[in-house]
Amino acid sequence: MYIFISHSSFNAKVALELCAALEKEGHQCFLAPRDIRPGHEYAEEIINGIDRSDSMIVLLSDQSNHSPHVLREVERAVSKSIPIIIYKLEEVVLTKSMEYFLMAHQWMNSENDIGYQGIIEAVGSFGDAQRKQGVKKQEGKKKPFFGLIGSLTIFCILMIMVFRLYMAQPMDIPDIKVGDTIVFGEYNQEEIQWRVLKVEKNGTEAVLVSENILTMKAFDAAESGKYNYDRGISYWAKAADAEADLELQVRLKGNSDWGQSNIRQWLNSDKEVVQYKGQEPSVTAMSELKNGYNTEPGFLYGFTEEEKSAIKEVQIETKGNVLSEGTNITMDKVYLLSKEELTWFSEAGINLLAIPTAKAVEQDKTKWYESYSLDLGVEAYFWWLREPEEGSVSKCYLVNNGYAEETLFTNAAGVEGFGIRPAITVDLRADCIAEGKK
Repeated sequence: MYIFISHSSFNAKVALELCAALEKEGHQCFLAPRDIRPGHEYAEEIINGIDRSDSMIVLLSDQSNHSPHVLREVERAVSKSIPIIIYKLEEVVLTKSMEYFLMAHQWMNSENDIGYQGIIEAVGSFGDAQRKQGVKKQEGKKKPFFGLIGSLTIFCILMIMVFRLYMAQPMDIPDIKVGDTIVFGEYNQEEIQWRVLKVEKNGTEAVLVSENILTMKAFDAAESGKYNYDRGISYWAKAADAEADLELQVRLKGNSDWGQSNIRQWLNSDKEVVQYKGQEPSVTAMSELKNGYNTEPGFLYGFTEEEKSAIKEVQIETKGNVLSEGTNITMDKVYLLSKEELTWFSEAGINLLAIPTAKAVEQDKTKWYESYSLDLGVEAYFWWLREPEEGSVSKCYLVNNGYAEETLFTNAAGVEGFGIRPAITVDLRADCIAEGKK
């Protein structure tokens, strides 16, 4: 059988394990982003993967329950009458949309499914049922004439739908162009001003970047839980020892891998209490013992449901660090920019330099903004990119504050006094986007 595995990127490890178990039994799986062919449009590949599937397995977690990406996949499967198995990874209260599509399908609990055996058996039973159904369909096949009439009818209906969509589309897209300002969402009890950095070719989506630096945070906490310490040993005077051990560097100064970073988890969470994987970004895991954010609600916590729905979950490609290697592919609603994406600023006529909000300065306990910017006569400040320094496992790139000639510099992921300037991809047809245009 050909099986589409629908999941949130937060559950990628479970998805890979389940995929391996199913394929070992002779089934074929579609698993994004693994099976997205290079050079092909991501959304089209997903649709094709669902349409050719015999069944879909939904890995249900809190993240997938609130993922518009997963919801669209489920909706597509239901519209195509594709059988769905819901594989529950944790107890969740379904959103109304998920409840509408999933309640009539088969449910399984991962706690009772040792080694994925139960789900493999369920997939097998689907296969048996479909084979029997195929025999019955063959026996009761209608005459070709009626099949031709039915095909022509469906074709006509589809053409009418395409025509209506084509005619309606320009009316649905607001007049938003690069460089525009949009007020959208809230952080630190203040409305966020975004700049339109790039409008996609289809005209319905755009990349926005915050006008200002919204907060000062570390990219990732020292995995040991105490910056530059590991198992009671101080490495402040033993830098050479740390340089020779890449895994030790991550434990001492944080991980520069975007996919595993604390800042990625915080930016993509809408929860009052963020559940971090690995070492949480506590105060003790920061270089200056300041600006811990493990007790702070996720960045999306201050967004309304309508605003969160307008943000697209998109595939993000990031260079891996020395340990992760290759290209790091994640599915994110909120992200930091890469070095390559900085070219969009000049194309959009937007200033690369950014000034922190008054709330960001007030929230920052390091007070570095005054020392490293204001005392030097500049208002702009440093802000993180998601890209690791070449040859390093603990250093990431940042945009400079304009005082030095260099546009970029690097620092350790666990240094907490630098700025966060988020980026998002939004649906321009959403009412809240059009209403927020200034």
